[in-house]
Amino acid sequence: MIGRAEDTGLADATATVVYGEAMLTMQTPTKKHQIVQEASRLIKPGGRYGVHELCLVPENLDEDTKQEIQKALTDAIHVGARPLTVPEWRTLLETEGFIVHTEITAPMHLLEPKRLIQDEEFWGALRFVRNVLRDSEARHRVRTMRKVFQTYEKHLAAIMLVGIKRNSGENGV
Repeated sequence: MIGRAEDTGLADATATVVYGEAMLTMQTPTKKHQIVQEASRLIKPGGRYGVHELCLVPENLDEDTKQEIQKALTDAIHVGARPLTVPEWRTLLETEGFIVHTEITAPMHLLEPKRLIQDEEFWGALRFVRNVLRDSEARHRVRTMRKVFQTYEKHLAAIMLVGIKRNSGENGV
């Protein structure tokens, strides 16, 4: 089935688990809410919604630095990147009917060799490197992204959240 994350066409309350991988960061604030609303609509009360996204740290990061990082990421990947802080990610899920059950952050080491091997295993990492070496445009994009990640490493992290869908009538936490 092919659909849009904000309008899947699936029936209400038919899922016990929905997972989103690095999708919300690339969306506008309005689209982020629409996608999380759709996940909430799909999930049965008590079901889980997991997301893995890019995160800005620390929690009190000033707006100028946020915008600088967003611009650098957008320029590097040619797609609007709008990562949020930990409280902003938490609020997004809570606003749309979830109680945040699990929240884990980790340093953003996405394009570092050690992390690449951890994520893709040795042969997958080797295939990735081979593909990047063969394609000058991809090589430039990866170098640019890696430079942005390194430049802002103090302010970028990965975040994983698991929200549990509230039962109707249940107040937020």
